[in-house]
Amino acid sequence: MADPEGKAHEQSSETDKAEDSDRATGMASLFDLRMVIGGLLSLYGVVLTVMGLFTSDDAKAKAAGININLWAGVVILAGGAVFLAWVRLRPLKAEDLHDADSDRPRAE
Repeated sequence: MADPEGKAHEQSSETDKAEDSDRATGMASLFDLRMVIGGLLSLYGVVLTVMGLFTSDDAKAKAAGININLWAGVVILAGGAVFLAWVRLRPLKAEDLHDADSDRPRAE
């Protein structure tokens, strides 16, 4: 006859390991710096693009006839999109963080 307590303990430890792995992966993606940079660049890009769409002729004349807010906004928006796509296409894994952490010298 099998030990029901042993099976329950084994299943519990497997569940704990799976939860720890999910938690580590979630924390890694939560604090991914690429997401912060991409979000801020996208926000600033949208603001500049909207400002560029409603720029007066006087402001364009000051910038040698170039709608600098519009062009800068589009370029910054594209940079933000690149960072956000990078996060989406190559998400961080907990193993990557553990490997990178093991390369650092330990303070004693």
